Amino acid sequence: MKLRFLAVLMALLVTVGCTESEDTRKLLEIDRVMNGGRYAQAVAEGEKYVGRFPESYKGWSILGWAYLKSDQAKKAEECFDKALTINEKWDNAYVGKGVLYRQQGKLDLARQSYLKATALVPENAEAFSSLVVIELIEGNDAKAVEYGEKAWALRKDYPSIPANLAIAYHYLGNMQKRDEFFKHAQRLGYHDLESVQDIFNGKVGIR
Repeated sequence: MKLRFLAVLMALLVTVGCTESEDTRKLLEIDRVMNGGRYAQAVAEGEKYVGRFPESYKGWSILGWAYLKSDQAKKAEECFDKALTINEKWDNAYVGKGVLYRQQGKLDLARQSYLKATALVPENAEAFSSLVVIELIEGNDAKAVEYGEKAWALRKDYPSIPANLAIAYHYLGNMQKRDEFFKHAQRLGYHDLESVQDIFNGKVGIR
């Protein structure tokens, strides 16, 4: 049996630098609502936000994430595309589209979208961690470790990064590093350590 999702990605909305036509505090509030698992509320508030600020690419992006979390793929893609129409350099929307494509099994498109995000913002740790998942699914374990180490070097506070990296080291056969990063994931409060252990024990797989 394959593990359906390796790691839940956070919709890390970068709100620094909002223009006067945006409400920074409201964007942060919607982001908190969504990361708290209240997806329907995030959708409703996101829709109101873009109605008020139709040129806010950040607003369209977070609404896309809310739709994505609510399993409304078509609407999510429309929102990410709208965000990129307004600002083609918004890396957060490319990460969102990458997650969407991965869920649809379109791994090449997912990889391209994540790589676009890292090309625009080389410090995008979330995109690098997402690339780990793609490479693991396709059996490119050394490449998965490479991307995971890049993500870890950039951010050491995202629980999904060491969790993904632990899985990558497991498939590469480096159990010492696997256990090291599993402990980091545990320390950071990764939400689904049991699934990671099921991969280690061979109960589930990702390819």
